[in-house]
Order: sequence, then C-alpha cells, then structure tokens
Amino acid sequence: MKQWYVAHTQPLKEKYAKSHLLEQDFEVYLPCIKKIRRHARKVDEVLAPLFPRYLFVKFDIEKDRWSKINGTRGISSLITANYVPVQLSEQIIYELKKNENKDGILPISSLELFSKGDKVKIVEGSFKDHNAIFESFTDKDRVQLLLNFLGREMKVLLPVTLIEST
Repeated sequence: MKQWYVAHTQPLKEKYAKSHLLEQDFEVYLPCIKKIRRHARKVDEVLAPLFPRYLFVKFDIEKDRWSKINGTRGISSLITANYVPVQLSEQIIYELKKNENKDGILPISSLELFSKGDKVKIVEGSFKDHNAIFESFTDKDRVQLLLNFLGREMKVLLPVTLIEST
C-alpha cells in the first residue's frame, strides 16, 4: 500500500528534485506559498516551498524501489529511522491539499495558528511567563503581540516559536 514519506532536499533544489522524482514515476507533493521577496530596491511576490528543503513522496515500501530516491538529483536523503523511511500520516497531506487555492498554492491565512485577539503565553526570553494578546503575523516568522508590562500596554515583536496559546 502506498504511503507518504518525507525527503530532505539539497538547498534550493526542491523543484529540481520534484521533477526528477516525477520522471521516475513517484507521486510527489511540494506544498508552496506566495512569499514577498525584497531585493535591490525591488519587491515582488514569488512562489516558495512551505517547508524549505523538504518534499513528500508517496510509494509502497514493500513493492517500489524506494532506495533509488536517495540517488535522485536534488535529494539529500529520505528521512529514516533505523534505515527505514519514516511514514507520514495521510491526514497531514490531506489537510494541506484541502487548504490549497485553485492554483495549488497554500494561502498563508490557512496556516495561521492564532487569530487577532487570542490570548497567548510567552514561553522563553525576557518576557517569559507573561501573557499577551496576539495582534498579527509579520514577515520572517515573527508575531506582533500586545503586552501589559509595568502597567503599560506595549506592542512587541517576537519569534512565533516563543509563544503558545493559553
């Protein structure tokens, strides 16, 4: 039975690896998002992998010659445990695909874990164990929070990894 597995790609080679896997008749899923790129005073929107350096490959571990994936151009290796590829839940792929728009792109809004006004707790850093109100996501995996500190409300920017919902 075919299942989904995760392949680690070489840097910036996700699309290259995908095309080579497709040529070998593997089913491949590379979820993409639109991202703002700022370079040389220009701002444009580009398509970028949701999970940089990773893509998903579907195959039957018993019947398919999956070991050739590691030798595919653009692939570093399959993610394994004890030399056996680690299976990914079908539900994860289903949920990602379900949220894609008609162009096959995942809108950032479908991936947001918090909504404006949600109460969150800061779990690391200078404001550890303080509660705050989620305001918005910003670029570069950061969030804007409204924090009541020393009797004043102030806005702070923190990496999203430093907060959790309460």
